[in-house]
Amino acid sequence: MRATFAAFVPTPDHALLRALHRELRALELTEATEARARLEVLRERLAKSGVSAAERDALLAALDEVLTAERLRVPTSLADAYEDASLALGARLPRLRRVNVRRSLVHVAVGVAALVLLWLADPRTRLWTASCACASVWLLEGARRVSRRWRRRVDAALSATAHPFERHAVTSGTWYATSLCVLAWTTPVAHAAAAVAILAAADPSASYFGRRFGRHAIGRQRTLEGSIAFVATGTFAAGGALFLFGPVAWGLAFAMACAGALGELASVGRVDDNLSIPLAAGLAAHLVVNFFA
Repeated sequence: MRATFAAFVPTPDHALLRALHRELRALELTEATEARARLEVLRERLAKSGVSAAERDALLAALDEVLTAERLRVPTSLADAYEDASLALGARLPRLRRVNVRRSLVHVAVGVAALVLLWLADPRTRLWTASCACASVWLLEGARRVSRRWRRRVDAALSATAHPFERHAVTSGTWYATSLCVLAWTTPVAHAAAAVAILAAADPSASYFGRRFGRHAIGRQRTLEGSIAFVATGTFAAGGALFLFGPVAWGLAFAMACAGALGELASVGRVDDNLSIPLAAGLAAHLVVNFFA
């Protein structure tokens, strides 16, 4: 028997959630009066939408929380309600990534720690540390899948830094550790350090400048301004990392930053940028050194 698959047809409810995603993504960087007015319009549309009752009520309650608060921000309740509604509609809607300073600081701190390890540790220590870290986070991911108790514990521990969609997916921290392990095993230490520096510095930079100054969209969730900030920050970060191991090849640093930016653009779907960015940068280093040196 031949299986048939129905083509996905967007509905007004999908368009409504996409519009809500756009507003929430820029909420904390938008003028308050203007943002409240647009959210009021979306709230009225949502109240009349075909989104299932449970998800709709959760979204409405969370939006009311935002609209009555003195300071505009995306609370956890609203982020969770958006993700639940997206899953209920069964569509690949854009993932909601809130402004999270604590997450950015942890992101940078992990990158700095990895750089110190790559710079000071001997090869065997680097490989063992990266491998053990990778194995540990994947064991936790497995525990989340088979035990609700472990899922609650892990999600609670990561609640301050995790994105809402990570409740239903492999966490970004797991992909971060995986990319560091792959780099440790496959890439010369100087190139691995440069790739880590790009991930640690350029990714948060692109996020900030894209939200704050982004006017020209590239795909669904990236902007030209954010990508330019990524390449600029990534080039200097990679150059600084390369300096730890010898002379700085700025052409190589620039090529790795450009590749990392392409890796970030490729992560708009279900590929996590904590995996795609450093691996793309590491691959670029390999190609430049072996084919263009």
